[in-house]
Amino acid sequence: MMLDAEKTIVAKIRTDELTQTKQEALDYEFSEFQAYIRGDDDADLYSATKQAADAYIDTENLRDDHEYPWFIRNDVFDVEQHDTKLADWWMKIPVSQVYGGVNVPINPHESIPDDAKVKDSKIVKEDGEYYAHLSIKQNVELKDEYDGVLAVDLGSRWVAVSVALPSRDTTFYGEEIRQLRRHHQELRTRLQEKGAYETLVSAKDSEWRAIDDRLHKISRQIVEDAKGRNALIVIGNLEGIQNQDMGSEMNRRLHSMPHYTLTQYIKYKARFAGIGVKIVDEYNTSQTCWRCGEKENTERVGQGRHLCDECGLDDNADKNGATNIGKKGLGKDIQSPLSSLGGMYEPSLELGDDDETAAQVRVRLRVDSETPSSTSESAGRAK
Repeated sequence: MMLDAEKTIVAKIRTDELTQTKQEALDYEFSEFQAYIRGDDDADLYSATKQAADAYIDTENLRDDHEYPWFIRNDVFDVEQHDTKLADWWMKIPVSQVYGGVNVPINPHESIPDDAKVKDSKIVKEDGEYYAHLSIKQNVELKDEYDGVLAVDLGSRWVAVSVALPSRDTTFYGEEIRQLRRHHQELRTRLQEKGAYETLVSAKDSEWRAIDDRLHKISRQIVEDAKGRNALIVIGNLEGIQNQDMGSEMNRRLHSMPHYTLTQYIKYKARFAGIGVKIVDEYNTSQTCWRCGEKENTERVGQGRHLCDECGLDDNADKNGATNIGKKGLGKDIQSPLSSLGGMYEPSLELGDDDETAAQVRVRLRVDSETPSSTSESAGRAK
């Protein structure tokens, strides 16, 4: 099945290699862009960039202390690959000060596919450095047959735990995000007490940049894992759980984790890789024993252990939940034991576009023997 896939490739503009004229032209255009979106109709700005600003910027809700991305239309800039000592990729950026624009070296975080179409993009300024956020679109073929599933459980201790079926290989992701959040919460409290509001805004921006970078890395690792295993990605939907009152501390921890953003990153990266993503309800996945299907005679000890009094399972709680999410992704009753999942299944896959198309995918999944009753947390943790 062929479909369109879009993603953003971030490329750092090599300002350390720019001439003074190019640097000044970039700084001037960025400054004039900020002036224009704040109502200065006489801002000396490239005409097509004014049109892009009108299309993308919500001028009714601008923050005085924030610099906004400089949007550029796809028909007025070029990105080309050149084999030079300075850089492999170059970008020609339209500016009002230099006729024909300025050609600058860039370092993309990944290669830009030859057959990809570059769409309207933006330039972001962070800590005095410029980054081009290139929005690209490519026609990809979505796989219609897989050798298994990679189930992803979103949680409060770990931002995500993935379990591959049928092997149950497990990876724990993002504990440091919770630590980052806690550190910045303490920092914000101290800054508020001191009345340092400008520093407070800067700290919030710094926190989000650090977390967002980590989310991109985690989503990329999950998609690469699924691609290497030829596995359909199945993600638990936390919406029903987050609407429940689970106590003030657990509610705070769940709502503070960026689960929605991570899910979106996984979905668009997976689509670009031709990997399907299925979202399933997480209801009862934490309470139910993955091995025997028991739901009533189980308990969770702290945040780390799942115990089943019926079959004696003593397992990692997030691993247990992710395994059940994988079973749901295959359209199976989670109270069926894992050993009953061998065979061929055809779950309906929601592609999640505005067009909301559904496709049938074939998943070959064979469990030759039941997994031992005790499993360990020996799987690697994402760094």
